[in-house]
Formats: sequence, C-alpha cells, structure tokens
Amino acid sequence: MGRTVPTFRAVVESFGWEWHDFKRALRAVDQEAFEELLNHARRHAAAGTNTANPNPFEPIVISILLEHEKLLRELREHVARQRP
Repeated sequence: MGRTVPTFRAVVESFGWEWHDFKRALRAVDQEAFEELLNHARRHAAAGTNTANPNPFEPIVISILLEHEKLLRELREHVARQRP
C-alpha cells in the first residue's frame, strides 16, 4: 500500500516549486538566498515530519527561523569574544 501523506521533505520541495516563478524574478544573489532558506527547512525534515500541523508552511518557516536564531547566537558570541 502506498503512502497517502507526502513526506515533509517532499512538501518542502513542492513549496520550492510553488514559489519557482517568484524565485526566477529575483536577482541572482537573492535566488541564492531563497535557496538557502529552503535548505534550512530541508535540514529539519525529521522534525517537520513529526509535526501534526495541517499547514506545512508553518514548520517550514519555523525551521528557517530556527536556523536564523542559531546564526544570531553564533554572531553574538563572536562579537562578545571580540570585545575587550
């Protein structure tokens, strides 16, 4: 029997295709940034699979925000180490 619910990874890929025209309209540097946002969501596919959220946009955005929060923390720590 086949799967009736797509995997979260498949949902992320579908999301990327749904926004394909938007991405194509962006400048090259912004296209790269857009793709990196999707990569953030791909990195958290296991967690996204475990959500019972009927709206896949929410776990995608939370995954992106999580990666941004991690980067902000890393940058804050780096700045704090540079201060005398």
